[in-house]
Amino acid sequence: MDTIKNITGAVAEGKNFFGRTKNIERAIESLEDGNSLILAAPRRVGKTSFARKLKDLLAEKGWNGFYIDLQKAPTEFDFMKLFLKEVKGESWFEKNMPESIKFSYGDAAIEFNRQKYDFYRKIENALHHEEDTLIIFDEFIIFLDDVLRKKAGEENEFNSVIHFLNWLRGLRQTSGSKIRWIFCSSISIESYLHKHNLTKSINDLTPFKLGELEDDEPLLLVKALAQSKEIDFSNEHINYMLEKLGWKLPYYIQILFKEIVEVVRDGHTLSNTTIDAAYNNLLEEDTYFNTWTERLSYYEEEKRFAKLILNELSKSKTGKKRTDIENLVYAELNDKEKTEELIQPLLKQLEADGYIMNDKDNYMFRSPLLRDFWYNQFGR
Repeated sequence: MDTIKNITGAVAEGKNFFGRTKNIERAIESLEDGNSLILAAPRRVGKTSFARKLKDLLAEKGWNGFYIDLQKAPTEFDFMKLFLKEVKGESWFEKNMPESIKFSYGDAAIEFNRQKYDFYRKIENALHHEEDTLIIFDEFIIFLDDVLRKKAGEENEFNSVIHFLNWLRGLRQTSGSKIRWIFCSSISIESYLHKHNLTKSINDLTPFKLGELEDDEPLLLVKALAQSKEIDFSNEHINYMLEKLGWKLPYYIQILFKEIVEVVRDGHTLSNTTIDAAYNNLLEEDTYFNTWTERLSYYEEEKRFAKLILNELSKSKTGKKRTDIENLVYAELNDKEKTEELIQPLLKQLEADGYIMNDKDNYMFRSPLLRDFWYNQFGR
């Protein structure tokens, strides 16, 4: 009998994709109703695995499906090339593209800019709107930010980005189209576009919230992992482990389980003390948390205030009132108006990106595990 493998950090496919039953049913219903989706979820929630699972399930119903990882497309030219190769195939691309722009070196970028709108038309002609199709764009904001940064300092630097977003919106709104789209990003799409006054380019998309595992799925995931490692894991120990994690994401469950296995293999009996030791070991592994610190670079001029807030929140398990956070920022700015302008969108972005959560104007880290790591690194 095949068992689930504890693969941490990679896309979960096939038998290694676990749970999400209700989310899958709701997402497929929404897509079949004609909606295109923004997967509104922070990093490490499993958006990529979820989106690709939807693609596989819809393929069983006869849909076409395309997954496009925009981390591989740092420029508009690379996006077009990637899109056309995915939708039409490598051989089609090689036969139909001019020699001068098949590859991204030399004067290809200059030649591409001359023929950019012809590229857009080629993509439009490559799509079959009469067929049920799902197109997934992953890491959408990383691509968009790359394009914006490369155009920094140029006159009308946003023009190509605005055109690109409006072109995509036009594709989605083609009359009678059976193509559905899913946009994923480890950075909040809504917050990023709002920051650049580009929200209207996505107002036809439906946000689809993806959070922690639901109902008995966290417990069943640990049981499946324990079976795969032939470890006797009682419900009492599982519940203690899950309570310690707080935010029951598959990724966090899997990395803590991995550490527990290592401790047990070192000769320790499975117990709550063993689980505590494994948890503390995790806090020393920067690799599991580096993306959280690195992604603050996308906050640009607000980065230092975001870090200031997170450092302070890491010191408290019960969180801080909004007024306390405002006072913290005001102490840095010494300007009440600037503090008020900065605080609301910044807190909203930190919440959307999964750093914090808000309960009646009381803010705290969304993940106790991330909070404890952050405290060890920056809060002491």
